[in-house]
Amino acid sequence: MKNEKDTINELFSHFDGQWDTEHPDLGHQERFLNRLEGKKKKRFPLKIAGPVAAAIALFIGLIFTFNPTGHNTALNKMSPQAKETQLYFSSIIQKELAKVEKENSPETQRVVRDALAHMQQLESDYDALTKELQEKGENKKILHAMITNLQVRITFLEKVLVQIENIKKIKENHHEDTII
Repeated sequence: MKNEKDTINELFSHFDGQWDTEHPDLGHQERFLNRLEGKKKKRFPLKIAGPVAAAIALFIGLIFTFNPTGHNTALNKMSPQAKETQLYFSSIIQKELAKVEKENSPETQRVVRDALAHMQQLESDYDALTKELQEKGENKKILHAMITNLQVRITFLEKVLVQIENIKKIKENHHEDTII
């Protein structure tokens, strides 16, 4: 035991005179606690945002699970992993689609309209794949095509959102130029 104590003392002896032994200013703890309370209050909405987002994602997933348009029958023929993947991608697509629809304005109306039409075509392609899945059963080629379709939709929506942001920036720059 004494040997360990000597070893620790030797280890810390190199730091003699380098330790900060000053006491903080009067009221330091109180200021620190007040700051900490302020940060907790600011973070409160974030604590709610996570569960709310999870509930929305779950709700969207349930909508797709119990969708009467034929996806439900296709989901029944899928393995649990394939169902989970499909629901995951579908929830992302719904979120991105909602973002695109939210950006509908006179400047972006054409882009949004074209994007929605393209999404409708991709949805039709997906419906054809689900019919094929129902007829032939689960196989890797059909599942791969379905997942690829979902990935293409997500990528497409992300590109549309970038295009919308570019349109908004161009409008802002043009507006700034006319003011100056």
